[in-house]
Amino acid sequence: MQPICIVTDTSAQFPKRAGEWYELIKILPIAVNEQPTNQVSVQPAAFSPDDLTASAFSLPLGLSRENQNKIKTFLSSVAYDFQQILFILPTKTFFPTYTLIAQTLEQMTLPTVFNLIDSHSFGYGLGWLTQTCAEYLRRGQNLGEIKRFLHQKITHLYTLIYFPDLTNLSRSNVLDPDQAYVGGFLGIRPLILLENDQIIPYQKTRNFKNLVDSMIEYANEFEQIEYIGLHFGSSTVLSERKSLQNRLQTMLPHIPIDTQVMSDYLNQTLGEQSICMILIESDKR
Repeated sequence: MQPICIVTDTSAQFPKRAGEWYELIKILPIAVNEQPTNQVSVQPAAFSPDDLTASAFSLPLGLSRENQNKIKTFLSSVAYDFQQILFILPTKTFFPTYTLIAQTLEQMTLPTVFNLIDSHSFGYGLGWLTQTCAEYLRRGQNLGEIKRFLHQKITHLYTLIYFPDLTNLSRSNVLDPDQAYVGGFLGIRPLILLENDQIIPYQKTRNFKNLVDSMIEYANEFEQIEYIGLHFGSSTVLSERKSLQNRLQTMLPHIPIDTQVMSDYLNQTLGEQSICMILIESDKR
């Protein structure tokens, strides 16, 4: 058996970085976007941006039999090939992957050690963490050192998400569907901060210029930035994508900035017009 394997899921998008890190990473065989069962509906008196502070429900998952079997087959395969498995998984706030893997492992008896880490992120944030850990593994660092790095670095990872359509927040159980409907009717297009798996209302946006100004203002709050990743929903206009990227690059000429249109999985979860900025703060020395 080989010593260690790193596993993530399809919500990860990887920065443009050369190297052989990819050889040590495996991707879960399905995009976990089936909705939880037994959801509870709460009738809101009125919508308020403060409602965005609600945590996602932790509920049993309703995967199809076919996808359940795919996950179990994958887990059995890696369990017999590696002595230890490190799962670096997307935030539980928007994605059910962590809960799915934890529940599935409880049902199985496998000959290896599984370590599950909630990255508190997704997309470039999840990809950057996974990629960096794979590079450390290639350099000979042990699993304990890598886990310490993760627990320390995750606290320096911040995500701003623009939601022009609140329906996607209701699909992720962050908002009740009725709250999303009322918020959409009132024209509320929030920019929210995802920090340590907590949703924090940041700004209410009026137009694209206001959105870009708010994102620039947020990035300006940091003295040291190691990396920035920009995700754009598939329906975002090209000129808007370039506008945000160019302003950030002008303001931070020495910071690596990756941009990418969201994968189908992220589009479905966050929305085709959503925009996301993932910022990784340098360690304070």
